[in-house]
Amino acid sequence: MDLNLKYRMGVGRLVNKRDKTFGEYTYNNRYLKFLEQEIDAKNEKKLKLFEIESKKRLLPLEMEATPKSQVNSELRAQELDAFTKKQSLPRRAVEQSAKRKATKQGEAAGDAYRVQKLGILDKKLADFISQLLAKYPDVEEAAAPEGAIEAYSKATSDEVKKRSELETKLAQEKANILKTAGTKVDRKNVKLKQSLDAFNKQLAAQCAGNSAELDDKTIMSIKNMKMHFSGIKAVDDLSFDIKEGDIFGLIGPNGAGKTTLFNCITQFYKATDGTILYRDRFGNVVNLGDYQSHEVADTGIVRTFQNLAMVPLISVLDNLMIGAHIYYNSGLAHQFLNTKKLRYEEKANRAKAMEVLERLNLVQYKDYLPSGLSYGILKKMELARTLMSEPRMIILDEPAAGLNDAETEELAEVIRKIRDDFNCTIFLVEHDMNLVMSVCDTVCAISFGKMLAIGTPEQIQNDALVQQAYLGEEEGA
Repeated sequence: MDLNLKYRMGVGRLVNKRDKTFGEYTYNNRYLKFLEQEIDAKNEKKLKLFEIESKKRLLPLEMEATPKSQVNSELRAQELDAFTKKQSLPRRAVEQSAKRKATKQGEAAGDAYRVQKLGILDKKLADFISQLLAKYPDVEEAAAPEGAIEAYSKATSDEVKKRSELETKLAQEKANILKTAGTKVDRKNVKLKQSLDAFNKQLAAQCAGNSAELDDKTIMSIKNMKMHFSGIKAVDDLSFDIKEGDIFGLIGPNGAGKTTLFNCITQFYKATDGTILYRDRFGNVVNLGDYQSHEVADTGIVRTFQNLAMVPLISVLDNLMIGAHIYYNSGLAHQFLNTKKLRYEEKANRAKAMEVLERLNLVQYKDYLPSGLSYGILKKMELARTLMSEPRMIILDEPAAGLNDAETEELAEVIRKIRDDFNCTIFLVEHDMNLVMSVCDTVCAISFGKMLAIGTPEQIQNDALVQQAYLGEEEGA
């Protein structure tokens, strides 16, 4: 049977329905959080506007309750400060021009220029101060008019009371909106959870045979994998298991079939023979051969490529948000109309991207364009982007390619951090043996598509077949 037809008729159709339901369920769980944030932002804006209007209402009373000498002194200080700031650039320009004249014509010429130009600016400053004294003259200290202080104090108390009433009103409106929205979300989630459980139950029944072949500690099992290209056996009867939470390294000479195997796992290639069993985010053991390539990310598997795939004309933060595309439930109509649902999803993904950058100590680069960053930083950014889809397994295709020793050491720390902090299994193809041996729990060595050895880094280093594949046979052997 044609693989695409098998997919449409079998497990794939169920998986699509389940993952779409899961996406809606996930969105609903995030919706209330971002609805609350939006309400808080609007309420804060209203309170700031009230504060500005309150100050305007209180200002005349405050001035009446303040001695005239103090009012004039403060007004003079404010306007003088603004004028002084306005003169700062011209004064700096005079100093720079004076230095150039001193270099070309001597110190005397520079000093003469400085005295002349600064004298003009000083005169303007003195004239402005005279105008200020005329506008806001010094007056003899006098008490505020009778009753002005009491009027200002009462008005201040009234404004505080009005603000408190406004805060109470806004809090009540917020509670009502969240309660109504929460009731709707709960009703939707009950139905979605029932559908999700039903889909998972059906999948568990259809995948029962797969589950029996995969123990609880294994996240992926590759069995008798073959990939032939016009008679060339790129992958030749390869089998191994990957434990959940491991950093699993795949090594081998150029042309050994490493990237071909990755492409079979992610369904860029449909394997000639063999099965790839994988435990998805719901605990169901599925055969990845039942998926199309664009569906694999829904299972929790993401990958990087040998070459960087950052979009050059948008910021690092926006590049990360692209990695969350599988969680968008807004369709084309939402995009055209810029609906509330789309805006909430954008906020949710932006907040998640910021969290990822902060946890990987990369937040300082969030507004940079990729073209302005070093290759090592871009490699770490690409790793950060994989976390946006909340993966269970990350497949890294030569992540250290093009990095120097210091950048490779930093990359090793990032890989460990991702595994430990984000509960990911890492599947790594790499030629840098120092990186592989320092971060991997298990290493599998292949050559010409066949298994050479599998074990701990120490066992692989000491394996005779691996040494022969990398170093060749000794003379006379």
